Amino acid sequence: MAEAAEGAGVSRRRVLGYGAAGLGLGAVRTRHAAAAGRGGRRVAVFGAGVAGLTAAHELAERGFEVTVYERRSVPGGKARSLYVPHSGTGGRRGLPGEHGHRGVFGFYHNLPDTLRRIPLAGGGTVHGNLAAVTRVEYARSGGRGSVTVPQRPWTPSLSDAGLLIASLAGTLEETFRLTPRESLFFARQLVILFTSCRERLFGQWEYVSWWDHIRAGRMSPEYQRLLGGGVQLIQALRPTTASARTCGQGFEAVLYAVTGRGTDGPADGVFDGPTSEAWIDPWVAHLRSLGVRFAYGRSVERLETAAGHVVRATARTARGGTERVDADWFVAAVPSDRAIRLWDGALRAADQRLAAMDGLQQTWCSGVQFFLRRPAEVVAGHVAHIDSPWKLVSIGQSKLWRAPFARTWGDGRAQESLSVDVSDWDTPGILYGRPARQCTRAEVAREVWAQMRAHLEASVLPDSLLHSWYLDEAITEGGDGLRNDDPYLLNSAGSWDLRPEAVTAVGNLFLAGDWVRTYSNIDFTSMETANEAGRRAAAGVLAAAGGPDRAEVRTFKGYEAPEFALAKEVDKERWRLGLPHLLDTGR
Repeated sequence: MAEAAEGAGVSRRRVLGYGAAGLGLGAVRTRHAAAAGRGGRRVAVFGAGVAGLTAAHELAERGFEVTVYERRSVPGGKARSLYVPHSGTGGRRGLPGEHGHRGVFGFYHNLPDTLRRIPLAGGGTVHGNLAAVTRVEYARSGGRGSVTVPQRPWTPSLSDAGLLIASLAGTLEETFRLTPRESLFFARQLVILFTSCRERLFGQWEYVSWWDHIRAGRMSPEYQRLLGGGVQLIQALRPTTASARTCGQGFEAVLYAVTGRGTDGPADGVFDGPTSEAWIDPWVAHLRSLGVRFAYGRSVERLETAAGHVVRATARTARGGTERVDADWFVAAVPSDRAIRLWDGALRAADQRLAAMDGLQQTWCSGVQFFLRRPAEVVAGHVAHIDSPWKLVSIGQSKLWRAPFARTWGDGRAQESLSVDVSDWDTPGILYGRPARQCTRAEVAREVWAQMRAHLEASVLPDSLLHSWYLDEAITEGGDGLRNDDPYLLNSAGSWDLRPEAVTAVGNLFLAGDWVRTYSNIDFTSMETANEAGRRAAAGVLAAAGGPDRAEVRTFKGYEAPEFALAKEVDKERWRLGLPHLLDTGR
C-alpha cells in the first residue's frame, strides 16, 4: 500500500497540472497580455489540415486577417481526397481515393458544429453531406463465423455497475463467442475505467497499456485477437500501445454513441462523396469569402524569436526558394513530427512543453483504394477484418455516395470504390511474409487484397472484379523500403505528459493539431481532436489580442453519464487514500 501511495503522490501532481491547463490560459496569460498591446490582427496559420482550417475559420469570423500557408498545392491535410492522376476521361473527374474511411462518429461535437457553419452553394450546409453507416461487419478468416452488427440503439442499464458488466459481457459472449469468464473479466475492466475519477484516469490508467489493463497476455488467442488488437475501427487506438485511459475513453464514447446518449448525429457517419468535394472544397470557398488568404507550396522551416515572441517565420517555396512570413500571431498547425523540427533552442527554453514533444511517437495508417468493375456484395458499412495481420478496416465507400460513380469519376468502367485502412505496417503479411514497410507499393496492394479475400467468401471479391488500385500517395518507395510523408501521432501510454497546450509560453505562438492537448471526453488522434485544438488555438489568439469584445470560441465537452457520477466520487476518495478502484481486485 505504501508503494501505491507513493506512486499516487507523483501522479497527483501531474493531475493538478492537467486541471490547471484545462481551466484556461493559466500562468502564460501575462506573457500574452504583453503582446496584446501591439493590437495586431494579422495571423499566419501554418498547415491547411483540419486543425489549421478550423483556427482560420474561427479567427476570420472574428475579423482577423488570416493567411494559411500549406506545403502542398491543395488543402485538407490528411483529410483531403486523393485523385488517381490521368484516370478521368469523357469529362469525368479522376478516380477518387482517401487516406481512410473518414468516420464522423456520434460522439463528435466540435467537428459537427463546424460542419454546420460551412454553407453549400446550392443551399444547406456541409453537415447535410453526411450519410449514416447502419452496419458494421466483423469478418473472420479460417472458417470462423463473421458477424454483422446493425447500428441500432442499445439500451443497457448504466445505473448499476453489476448489471452493466453483465450486459456488456452478454453482448460480447453472444456477438464474438468469447467464454463467459473472459467476457465478464473484460466487461469489468471496462466498467472500472468508466467509473474511475479523473485523478485516477490521469494518475494511474494513463501509464498502463490497454493490453496490460485487460490482461490480454494471459487470455486466449481469441480474446487477444478480438479485444487486444483485432477490433480497430478507430485507428489511433492501437491496443498494444495506447493507454488504458485513452482506450477507455474511446470505448465509453462508443457506448454513448450506440445508446444514443449525448450524440450529435448517427453513431457512425461518412461523407456522401469524396471528402474534398463534400467538405474541404466548400470549406475553403467559405473561408475565402471571409477574407482568408491561402499560400500553397509554402513549408514553414524556421520561427525566429526575440524578447519571448516570434518576430517572423521563414517558409520554403515549392521552387526551392525562401519566403519571409510576417504576422502578429502565429499558429503552428503542422503534424507533430514537423512541428518538432521548428522548435529551436530559444523556443524550447521558453516553453518546456515544446521540448517534451521529442518523446512523442508517430505511426502509420494509410489507405488503399480498390476500384471495382461492378459493386461488391459487401455491407454498406465498415468491415473490420479481424484476423488480418495488417489490421484492415474496409468500407464500400461509394455505396454511400450521392453521385453515380461510373458517370462521375474515372473512365466509366469502374463502378465502385472500396476503401481500406492499413493500420499495422510492422507485422508480416500472408502473401510475402514481410511487413508492409518492407514491401513495394504494388506488393502492398496485392497483400491487402489477399487479406481481404481471406475474410470474405471468394465470390465476393474475385480477381476479375478488380479494375485498378491506388495507394495513398504519401507512401513512396526508397532504397530501404517504404517511406511515409504523412505519419500521425501514436497515442501511447504516458504520452499525455509529452503533449503541449494550444497556448504556449511564447507570447504570440499557438499550436493546433491532433497532437495538442484537448479537454473533451476524447483526446485520441482524430478529426474531432484536431478541430478542438484549432478552436483552442483561436481562443488563445483572441484572448491575447484583446481589443473590443468578440464572441468567445466555443469548445464542446462530450457526454458524461450522470449514473457514473457517484461511483466517480467514491473512487476519488479512494484515490486520495491511496486505495485501488473498488472493482479492481487484481484477478
